[in-house]
Amino acid sequence: MSHIICFAMQKGGVGKTTTTLNVGVELAQQGAKVLLIDIDPQANLTSGLGQDPASLKYSIYEVLLNSSKGVEFATVSTSAGVDLVPSTLALAGAELELAGKIGREFFLREALAAATSYYDYILIDPPPSLGLFTVNALAAATSVIVPLQAQAYALQALPQLEATIGLVKKLNTGLRIGGLVVTMHDKRTALSPAVERQAREQYGELVFNTTIPLTTRLAEAPAAGEPISKYAPDSAGAHAYEALAQEVKKRYA
Repeated sequence: MSHIICFAMQKGGVGKTTTTLNVGVELAQQGAKVLLIDIDPQANLTSGLGQDPASLKYSIYEVLLNSSKGVEFATVSTSAGVDLVPSTLALAGAELELAGKIGREFFLREALAAATSYYDYILIDPPPSLGLFTVNALAAATSVIVPLQAQAYALQALPQLEATIGLVKKLNTGLRIGGLVVTMHDKRTALSPAVERQAREQYGELVFNTTIPLTTRLAEAPAAGEPISKYAPDSAGAHAYEALAQEVKKRYA
């Protein structure tokens, strides 16, 4: 059975999509079968893997509208070694289309049922807000990994996320926080180490040992449609995500 991990944070610009993409690719390079799910209308995960949302025949939009069909019909292979259920701008209208349907919170879970027997890891990238797509992601997941930006006010967003997870547990009793990863860490400043230290004091072993550095290469890679391991394999960001993926494997072994 798969580990279904939702990378969630109710705040944009924290490295959520970058972390989902690069952890998934690194896990695949370490021998795992990995499926990435882009359930964000912005489709940044999709374009970050070199896919053009405008040219796709099927996407997560069709999956949610036809959840009994599973995800296979909308899954595409990527040059990065991971499979992807992509997103398109069409997803933005799906929330209204699904609003009146019974069981709409569980459509992604239903669609993933068959896939869990094939993939080792299914990683989900939801929007940075609490809406139907994020609820679907959390209702389908077995755990949540939280990217925590090493900047001011980052920790203030965590209670809101914890409250959301508490609500979703009424739909998904097995959901748990699998870990926190400190992202955009700039060791040249006093602030980043202070945020990291506070996170470790507050959340202890939930915080991964690996931190993700704030680097230009990590910002450039999505625009090139490549994971950091391909775009800049010798960069600090590439080494950090390789180490984080190894930690994820150990934690979920």
